[in-house]
Amino acid sequence: MGVESGILIGLGIGLLGTLILLWQSRRRFGRQLQQLGSLLHVPLPLSSPEQMLSRLSRHLRQQELEWASQKRHLQDWQYLSHHLPWGYLRVDENNVVLECNPAAQRLLHIGQWQPGVKLLLEWVRSYELDQLIEATRRQGANTPIQSREWIFYPSGGENKPVPLRAWGLPLPQGQVAIFLEDRLEATLLAQQRDRWASDVAHELKTPLTSIRLLAETLQSRVDTAQAVWVERLLNETLRLSQLVQDLLELSALNLGAGSRSQWRWVELAALVREAWQSLEPLAKPRHQELHLSSPSQLYLWGDEQRLYRLILNLLDNAVKYGAPDSPVHVLLLEQGSQVRLEVYDHGPGLPEDQFELVFQPFYRTDAARARSKGGTGLGLAIVRQIVELHGGTIRLRNHPQAGGLWVQVELPRKRADAL
Repeated sequence: MGVESGILIGLGIGLLGTLILLWQSRRRFGRQLQQLGSLLHVPLPLSSPEQMLSRLSRHLRQQELEWASQKRHLQDWQYLSHHLPWGYLRVDENNVVLECNPAAQRLLHIGQWQPGVKLLLEWVRSYELDQLIEATRRQGANTPIQSREWIFYPSGGENKPVPLRAWGLPLPQGQVAIFLEDRLEATLLAQQRDRWASDVAHELKTPLTSIRLLAETLQSRVDTAQAVWVERLLNETLRLSQLVQDLLELSALNLGAGSRSQWRWVELAALVREAWQSLEPLAKPRHQELHLSSPSQLYLWGDEQRLYRLILNLLDNAVKYGAPDSPVHVLLLEQGSQVRLEVYDHGPGLPEDQFELVFQPFYRTDAARARSKGGTGLGLAIVRQIVELHGGTIRLRNHPQAGGLWVQVELPRKRADAL
């Protein structure tokens, strides 16, 4: 009996040890499942490892389905970007090019393309493209999509210049996506239109001059009753002459007037005062004054005649549509390599959906009012062309305090290609 009891006691102790080991292994396995669940962000029950395994298995299957779906979306996007008729490229926060589809490689003349090995500047030498990417990255995701048009000159000088339009889209982690459009066909059509408008304007210029001289001669020879009609004829002739002059200026800018521009250092504050003197006969009856805020001297490398026209058109617009008995504000700032010109008034401003439309030739927000104020519908179209001629950007807003139209122009202080 002693030996048998010892055997039974030994077996009992061994079984108890095995159960203890199983219990400890189960607890350890449960803790490991809990740790795995926390890594995968899956809430697992504490009591049953079987339930933990079941829930973990379901989560892994769901993850596999999501990964497969994301893989399909990635493959679809890669296929679309490869066959898009528009150029597409993506840069990281350091401007290393991560993606560049065949259309972008063709437009930007990129050869031997490899992803993630070079900075954008090593692939493409384009000041405008760099500026668009930086502006997109600064403004973030909650602002309107940045866009820009320019003439791209491939390096080496062997390939022809390419007119491009680009849109910048901010992405997470400082990345930026750029979409590119070839504007060659649209540019050729626009040039044909501008040549036609220029030819018509030239043909109209001579007869209008003759009509104006005739009206001025009749003005001193008719009686008082008929003088009203002669004055009206003269005013309409002057309006048509101004329209013809604006058409000629716009056509010249669109047809490459930059090559004929006379570039020099221009003092902007003096140019603003000179333009205001020309408009004082219009501003005085409305009791409007110029409020100019500027450094003592601020020079810009540009075409003085066209910069004067740019400022004159902006001030003329502010005088006509600003409120009477209120000032016209002009702000000049130097920001690094950029010069900033701001003009705003105390008028009613514009609806936001018309900020881009007013740059189109002959567009009028209120045709009757614009005609009564002597507008031709070409003022802001000419302004935009002059800004682009100088390599700058222009943006319209309604001023938060004054309420009137707020024009913001940024121009490079000096452009190497203008020398």
